Amino acid sequence: MLKGETAAALSYESIIMNTKMTTKLGIALLAVGCFWSSQAFAQATTTVTTTNGAFTEYVPGSETMVVRSETGTSPLRYSVTKQTTIVDETGAPVAIERISPGSQLSIQYTGSGDRLVASRVVVRPATTATTAVTSVPAAVTGEQTNTTTTTTRPMTHDEKHALKEEREHQKKAAKKEIERRKDALDKAKDKLDDDED
Repeated sequence: MLKGETAAALSYESIIMNTKMTTKLGIALLAVGCFWSSQAFAQATTTVTTTNGAFTEYVPGSETMVVRSETGTSPLRYSVTKQTTIVDETGAPVAIERISPGSQLSIQYTGSGDRLVASRVVVRPATTATTAVTSVPAAVTGEQTNTTTTTTRPMTHDEKHALKEEREHQKKAAKKEIERRKDALDKAKDKLDDDED
């Protein structure tokens, strides 16, 4: 019986020992798992920064896009990868080779210093809409009116239409003023002719 009691005691002690070892091993594995998941989470949370600037050039061999920032004086270089999304303002894809120098860009990127990686680029056209200066001679109105409108994006159809209407309105107003002054001059001339008679 002594032999059986010793075997039972040994097996009880081995069960306790195995349980303690398993617990320690579980805690160690849990700690390692927590460490790795925190590292993976830290790598998954990256800061995305957005900046605006004018497109300067694209260097195909290095997959680098050069942009002059609105705020900085020196150009910035962004790496362009297969994951970089390049679209226009409507969301339509744009090939980087088709971006004109001077086009305005809004760039979302990660990284800092010399390693800026573009994740999304929104391209706005480089064209500038400028209206002509409309002047009514000072001799006609007594004052000169100048109108100049400059925008950094293409004008919409409605804006073009409104601009055309504004020009037509200014021409009609100038014509009316010229006719009014001409009538006043004719009346003054008639009066002078009547006075001479």
